[in-house]
Order: sequence, then structure tokens, then C-alpha cells
Amino acid sequence: MYKNKKIIALIPARKGSKGIKNKNIIKLMGKPLISYSIRYAESSNLIDKIFVSTDGSKIASISKKFGAEVIIRPRKISGDTVPNEPVISHALNYIKKIGVNFDIIVFLQPTSPLRQKYELDKAIKLLIDKNLDTVFSSNDYLPFIWKKEKRTLLPSNFNLKKRKRRQEIFTVNETGSFYIFTKKTFLQNKNKFGKKISHYNTEFISSILEIDDYKDYRYINNLLKTNIPKKYNIFLP
Repeated sequence: MYKNKKIIALIPARKGSKGIKNKNIIKLMGKPLISYSIRYAESSNLIDKIFVSTDGSKIASISKKFGAEVIIRPRKISGDTVPNEPVISHALNYIKKIGVNFDIIVFLQPTSPLRQKYELDKAIKLLIDKNLDTVFSSNDYLPFIWKKEKRTLLPSNFNLKKRKRRQEIFTVNETGSFYIFTKKTFLQNKNKFGKKISHYNTEFISSILEIDDYKDYRYINNLLKTNIPKKYNIFLP
């Protein structure tokens, strides 16, 4: 809780995965992948309750072991093409039925396990202190995108003859590591994004590292064996 606002964490974790079998519970440095997000939410001084939405019995069992309350979602909203919004709606209906009151939702993607300590609470405070609808994790983004066209490259989102300097353009990249939004915003828009949106720039590139396939998994697993987590204050369960 912060300034009388009750806060929950919601972690979506379906059992199906094309890139890696049972991806959300694959062992990363000896611990299930989903435990990184559960323990990260648990480390917050502001989050009151943690929920995991899943269709998998193994994921449910492991999530309970690490202290999360489990929401079993139906198959129709568990496919790989289903967006986050139906999953969030289903979770909010469940939470309402069990009588848990809250104001803020912290949505954590389990496939982004590397996050810095304390940045989540800072982002939550930003949302509440500034009376925002949504805050998302971000990092600086270079704005010039090129596209492949036959045997060359062409500008995709800018004009070569009228190209501005990078310093004149403000852009950020949505990393997907976390989204924080008010319950009111989601109920009104059926979406994580309201009218008053801001971002929280993460200090370390780890927040954009997402596990989609075995190449990503091996890279992050090897990175965790270095001194980088300690150097950049990365949270580990």
C-alpha cells in the first residue's frame, strides 16, 4: 500500500510455449523462471498481494510454493495469440469474487526476469504521486528505423533529406518488463493504457532481455553467472 492505495501484482503464465517447452517454469540458475517475477513482486514494500494467472497445473503448484495466489484461467484465453487484456479481465473478475479490494495493478511479464532492485517501487510511486493512469518500463530508444528493400536499405520512419538530430527527438522504448496502471483505467478502457501515461526508464539493458527461445535462455543464464547482476544491482530470487 502507498498513500492509501492498495496494490496487487498480476503475473500471466500460460503453460503452452512454442519456443521453449514449459518456458515459464524452466530452471534459470536452478530456480523456476516464474519465481523471479514472484519474488520480485514480493520484494516490493508497496505490493499487498500477488496473483499468477495460468492454465497449467505445474505452474500453479510452483507459483503457490513461492507464495503467489493462483487464478486458473480457461483454455479460450490461454492460446499464444490471445492478448493480455482478456487475461487481465478474467483475473479482475476472479479477484472481485473473492472480495479483494485494490486500486493499482502491477503487471509483470515472467519472461523478463532481470530487473533492478527498488525500481518497481519507484515506478509505483511515480504513478500515484503524479496521479497517472499508466506507467510502463522503458529505456532510451534510437528513433531512426530502416527497412530492407530489395538490395538496399531505406528509411522506414523518417525522411533522409529532413532528418532531425537525435537530440531533437524524444523517444523511449517500451521494454515490456512491467506495466503499472489503475484498476479504474482498465475497467474504463479495457486496456492497460489510460490518458495520462508516463514511463520509468530502467538503468540497465537487462530489462529488455526477454526469454522467447533457447538462444535467449542460454544468453541470460550465462549472464547471471557473471558479475553483472551484482554490478548493476539486479534482483535475484
